[in-house]
Amino acid sequence: MTATLFRAARLLLPEAAPAGHDSVAVVDGVIRAVGPEAACRAALPDDAATVDLPGLVLAPGFADAHVHPLVMSVFEQHLRFDHAGSIADVLDAVADRHRATEAGTAVVGFQVDDHLLAERRMPTAAELDAVAGDRPVVLVRCDGHHAVGSSAALEAVGLHVPGAEPSGGYVASDDAGRPTGLVGENAVPVLLGLMPEVTMEALERGARDWSARLLSQGVTALSAICQTTPEGPSGAAGELEAVAWSAIAERLPFDLQTILIAPDLSVVGDFQALPSLHDPARGRRVDAVKLFIDGTLGGASACMHHPFTDRSDTSGLRTMSDDDAYPRVEAAHIAGLQVCIHAIGDRANRAAADLYERVLREHPGPHRHRVEHASVLDEATVGPFARNDATCVVQPISLRSEAHWLAQRVGPDRLPRTYPFRTLLDAGVTVAGSSDAPIESTDVLAAMAATVDRRGLADDQALTPAEALGLYTTGAARARRTEGRTGTLAPGARADLVALSTEPGDPGSGDPPVRATYIAGEPVFRHPDLEPT
Repeated sequence: MTATLFRAARLLLPEAAPAGHDSVAVVDGVIRAVGPEAACRAALPDDAATVDLPGLVLAPGFADAHVHPLVMSVFEQHLRFDHAGSIADVLDAVADRHRATEAGTAVVGFQVDDHLLAERRMPTAAELDAVAGDRPVVLVRCDGHHAVGSSAALEAVGLHVPGAEPSGGYVASDDAGRPTGLVGENAVPVLLGLMPEVTMEALERGARDWSARLLSQGVTALSAICQTTPEGPSGAAGELEAVAWSAIAERLPFDLQTILIAPDLSVVGDFQALPSLHDPARGRRVDAVKLFIDGTLGGASACMHHPFTDRSDTSGLRTMSDDDAYPRVEAAHIAGLQVCIHAIGDRANRAAADLYERVLREHPGPHRHRVEHASVLDEATVGPFARNDATCVVQPISLRSEAHWLAQRVGPDRLPRTYPFRTLLDAGVTVAGSSDAPIESTDVLAAMAATVDRRGLADDQALTPAEALGLYTTGAARARRTEGRTGTLAPGARADLVALSTEPGDPGSGDPPVRATYIAGEPVFRHPDLEPT
């Protein structure tokens, strides 16, 4: 038996603990008691270890309810353009990688944000050709749903031929009908098929890097999304994502839910047979599937009722019709699996609400279905979400990363309905926080601060600090079907804890640093200046 007393802390349960409740008793990785120090000591054997946390806040470990772990590992190996300020910056990096890369190997880069580039556009195929010659180059936009390919890249996958784009995707052309290099939605995975083969060694190395970063940010639980076929953001390159994830996950300490992009549900049982992914007693579950029905706000491909304010030529697109989506929703629902529908635009979210309403009308019964993103909602959609108990898994950090263009994209009429966290919570909808990493930052504390101080982006949708914490604790636990076991400091829950220098979600105090992270009562991260115990 291992026993530990965490004492002298301000407790968030996640609600503020009553006065005098400053301790947590842990036995064999499970919380046995929470309350005054004397009561918690009485619940432990005499030889229990003690962890003193004077002046610190002790909260449940944070859950990130939507990440792409293999893509995170891949991002660690390729060019990143998070801080590029011009097309010249992008082209310089491509040219450098071109000179340093073996002939014939594609140059791949991620996180190009045209809104942050001085030219306010993506590079063109011609510009990539000028610095990389006949080498395939693929640069993925920061939303993951758009990319630019060099001429060699487009030709290598056949996207230079008019009409060759797959259903649900597109290839942009100039007035003469020549491809500009820009592709969107279901055409992006086709280009990503040119990505050099990623070795297991590289994937494992990348996972070590990002897992250490997440632990230092207080994250103790993840919902990991993995492809099983070419369907998904990684295309053919991601066909073996779930297989690779099964090998990597065994060495990670997080509570793990794996969500499969699985057109064929028969593969779910195959992955449930792998203890590294599915062993509920060890905090590992394969119990959900995901499908995509629209694009993104940043790429103006989210499916909207009306055109974008700054892109009056488009109202986005559906990447999967109701006729194709409903049989998959129905089959997963009947199989007892959680369904996770990617929906960003208001029209797509309305479609997601209708899909869930229909499946529950035709097949009543318990469920825990989710809408991934739920970014822009019309007034008629919130009610069905609440009525049908659909959880919204949101990415609050987008309020920071998209601040330089969001209001212009959606316009003043839709801005109050964009990232409408207050409206959802007030309606009784469960809201869970996430990052969509590597598309967005995994900094949970910065994301909580963004929900509290929206900086003019529909301020009436702001949350309190306690509600912000709830998104990443109780809300995420319910979305992940682990309520009572994670996301709370309560007897019987796993002792996943984070020690902070101040309370989270308070924009006036800055982003409070994580001092220590514990999983099942064991330290997995300790800030260098934290006194040893």
